[in-house]
Amino acid sequence: MDFSKTSIVELATIVADHLQQHGIDVVLVGGLAVEIYTENLYLTKDIDMVNTNYKNPQELRNAMSKLGFQKKGRVFVNPTTDITIEFPSEPLSVGDESVVKTTMAKVAMGKIPILEVSHVIKDRLAAYIHWRDRQSLVQALAILLKYPTNRTKLKPFCDREGGDGLYLMLENLLKKAKSQKLSTMEQLQQLVTDHFIENL
Repeated sequence: MDFSKTSIVELATIVADHLQQHGIDVVLVGGLAVEIYTENLYLTKDIDMVNTNYKNPQELRNAMSKLGFQKKGRVFVNPTTDITIEFPSEPLSVGDESVVKTTMAKVAMGKIPILEVSHVIKDRLAAYIHWRDRQSLVQALAILLKYPTNRTKLKPFCDREGGDGLYLMLENLLKKAKSQKLSTMEQLQQLVTDHFIENL
């Protein structure tokens, strides 16, 4: 199949639907989940999906090959697109917290199984805590600007994951981002960079 003119969200929808037809349930995680929840504020070239009904890897490879995707290292590739697809190891979790409930994102091409917004935020915060990945912190901030969810649940999560003081820092960054009416990833990136410079 030729995916040269297929958008990343459309491709993710096609793959999820195709896999479900082959008895393989998946949930979208990672950067594309961030892209969807930030309404394209953050952009990615990778699709990450977790197989939630634990089909064996050969079944997954067989199903993906029917779409023209072949396994190359950790990812699946197709010669007609630069977009890669990876299936991170199950079970579905964010940090040390298991994910039981997921949701469906309504996109132009239909629906796609995806982590709930609160779990995507936690996933990004866990990446910052464990790998000091500042880009993940910026992504969490970007989602929180679009989704002013009940943030009190984030504090115990950050504390359990070992992110002492992270919740307070996040609240301060969010307050600054709102007061300055920041609206791009570049602006949020600069805000986070400035924060760390000021606190050296």
